[in-house]
Amino acid sequence: MRNLYLIISTSLIALLLSACGGGGGGSSDASFDSGNTKISVITCNTTTPVYTTIETGDLLVKEVTPTEVIIVHDNNNNKKVCVISGSAHLLRDN
Repeated sequence: MRNLYLIISTSLIALLLSACGGGGGGSSDASFDSGNTKISVITCNTTTPVYTTIETGDLLVKEVTPTEVIIVHDNNNNKKVCVISGSAHLLRDN
């Protein structure tokens, strides 16, 4: 279980760093203005965590540094995410 957590954490860090992008000076909200829906990711630091479903094509964007998230796969291979610390949102094409 610890190895699974390490793999997920490493993957999430890579995803979050690649989402930061390089240069260009644009913000993630520019994508929001061009027809994407901004969906807040819920904090999972509760007794019963609530997850936000990730759909194909969604972009996970951290709002503050540092941000740590968990992505889980349910029995139907749906991907869901919640925030451990910090804050994040998903950008979803309409």
